Amino acid sequence: MAGLKRVRLPVLFALCIIVVLTSPLLGNMTYSEAPGKVTGIFEPFFPGEPLAEDQMRITFMGTSVVPRIAQQCNSIFVELGNGDSFVFDFGSGVSSNYVAVGIPPSRMDKVFLTHLHGDHVGDLITLYCFGPSQDRKTPLYLFGPSGDIPEEGTAAFAQNLMELMKWHVEAFSFLSTGLKDGRDGYQIVAKELPYMKVGGVAYEENGVKITHFPAVHDRNGSISYKLEWNGLSMVFSGDTIPNYYMLEQAKGVDVLIHEMVVPPEVWASKNSGLKPGDAGWERAVGFALAVQRNSHTSQKGLGYILSQTNPRLGIATHFQANEDTVGPAIEDIRLFYDGAVAIATDLLVIDVTKSEIKLRKAVVSEYAWYPEPYIYPMDQMAPPKYDGPYAQFNEILLGSIIPENSYSSEE
Repeated sequence: MAGLKRVRLPVLFALCIIVVLTSPLLGNMTYSEAPGKVTGIFEPFFPGEPLAEDQMRITFMGTSVVPRIAQQCNSIFVELGNGDSFVFDFGSGVSSNYVAVGIPPSRMDKVFLTHLHGDHVGDLITLYCFGPSQDRKTPLYLFGPSGDIPEEGTAAFAQNLMELMKWHVEAFSFLSTGLKDGRDGYQIVAKELPYMKVGGVAYEENGVKITHFPAVHDRNGSISYKLEWNGLSMVFSGDTIPNYYMLEQAKGVDVLIHEMVVPPEVWASKNSGLKPGDAGWERAVGFALAVQRNSHTSQKGLGYILSQTNPRLGIATHFQANEDTVGPAIEDIRLFYDGAVAIATDLLVIDVTKSEIKLRKAVVSEYAWYPEPYIYPMDQMAPPKYDGPYAQFNEILLGSIIPENSYSSEE
């Protein structure tokens, strides 16, 4: 990218700490021993901080394949200086981080799915079900890959999600969930993207272009995304084996966010408690190795990908960042790549401009409530489907309700 300053950071283990800026396990910040001049540190990020007009901000809401307190499953939130915002994947547990960072559902209405595994779509039920009772009174726009048959694609997934949550939708429809122009928060508008298309346009509005290209993961029907705006670019791999599509599409981008997994021996040990020599050890390692070869990128594989694409900043995600996993991962990456790279954990914030990249830590409360919603004028709101909260009870249940004056009186 001609004219852009390359930020030469050391390897950055992105420990985003909730509430306080220190971790009793890992200290204030862990930097690896790696070549490169430190030009930035993990400054605190406080939710609500405005973006500059020329800035892109990427917040990691989930960074693990295993749902755990420190790391939820996979999702990033991308904000642009023109006011646009986009969600990429929405895995199990990430809703709590979106709430903590103060992102209302009205800003999460465009979701781009890389594939339909549960750790990438698991919290869509929460987003779909509770968005309209807050401030998303317009459809949820869902972008994602096609399948080899219609039943396996994103359009069928969206339709099935709406049918699955029919009871919930009706239950909340004593509230206004839409607008008089016919749009409604409980609508899902799915755009299915041909999974073999290279450079296919998923979205192009307001100066933002999001394209997609094939990922190689588990079976047919996975994609990666590339976002371009205002001379800045970001690639989000989703889950994938190292592939030539990535080398072509991600070359020279500003930020490459790519999955990485621990070695099979580590996966087998952590998940089973087994150790070399134990009965079942070879079988556990063999299973983990088969999954990696079928679905994921090894630590050395990521180093190779970064060496061939040379982004301004490479980010490893989908990785269980433990005290004993990060160092070996960095060593493997450094066999191939000496540029700027970080291993993400939840609530890592990256601010990107043409001249600078900053890695920051979000400072949030563990007890956050829903953020302040956007309030539509009443003359734009559609009337509720049902007349009041008791409209869907039968006569027998209505007769069983204890009158409020039985327990609301001070006497």
